[in-house]
Amino acid sequence: MGTRDPPSRPDPGGTLSTSDLYSASRPTVSFELYPPRTPKGEAQVWETVQRLAPVADYFSVTYGASGTTAERSEALVSRILTQTSVPVIAHLTCVGRSRSQLRGVVEAFLDLGVRDFLALRGDPPAGESEWTPAPDGFARASDLVALIREVETERFGAPPRDPVERLAAHRAGRGRVSIAVAAYPGYATPDGGFRVRQDELAALRAKQDAGADFAITQLFFDPGAYDALLAAARGAGIVLPLVPGVMPLTDPARIRRLCDMNTIPHPGELLGELAACGSPEVAERVGMEVTGAMVRRVLRRGAPGLHLYTFNQHAGVLRLLDGVLQA
Repeated sequence: MGTRDPPSRPDPGGTLSTSDLYSASRPTVSFELYPPRTPKGEAQVWETVQRLAPVADYFSVTYGASGTTAERSEALVSRILTQTSVPVIAHLTCVGRSRSQLRGVVEAFLDLGVRDFLALRGDPPAGESEWTPAPDGFARASDLVALIREVETERFGAPPRDPVERLAAHRAGRGRVSIAVAAYPGYATPDGGFRVRQDELAALRAKQDAGADFAITQLFFDPGAYDALLAAARGAGIVLPLVPGVMPLTDPARIRRLCDMNTIPHPGELLGELAACGSPEVAERVGMEVTGAMVRRVLRRGAPGLHLYTFNQHAGVLRLLDGVLQA
């Protein structure tokens, strides 16, 4: 696909991940990466960064439960910041960290030049089904959002409290720190519709009130799930841009694994359709068609951008974008 002028490197007064959200000209395009574990993985993720940077408004880099990938996450974030002109969102999780530890992580990322964060509650460490907050820690992502805003105020001055005013400041080049949060699409109901859980809606409103700038959705398999979230959020006074999180739906094993990890019901109809394809090549073509149709629907619905889960691979997401943005 064609290239675009790359966004400016993030700095205290420069372009952030929020700058083009709600742009009338085009949706934003962003990509999630995870920190590599091996030299081979490092080479692969860097090739992916180089291939995707010309079309990326921003990257995001994941952060393992309880900070288990902290050093590798910070290294990848730093490399993207120093060797590309693309803003990078640093994921942060509450699990297993005290308030003072989390403050230290935020300050360290700011020292690296990071001006964009994704504030998450996070998952329990591997092998644990439940968790409790660390002493003086946080149980909710909204508390982490508030902490990031606290550190921002100390460094750069207080940001606007109203989310619309903050977005306007970012777009005008006056933004200092951008904070994304997670949002959960609607779940399927027996009557064929979709409904958003009220506790998840309340949590999203709390994150907005704490100072979030925009939200990225968890994976979904039907555009109706995004439609339900958008309608419910606006009805609850949530004005945050809601960016759909999407991946090419071509690998049944990966789909099942992600559903299990995130307690999402398996998309039985889609998995059955892929299983009936007879070969990986046909399954990839069918999966791309399904994903492309879903993405075009949410963009028509007004989605301000696309956040693509790459699994550190570039080919699939670029094919998806070619099919969607140049159709």
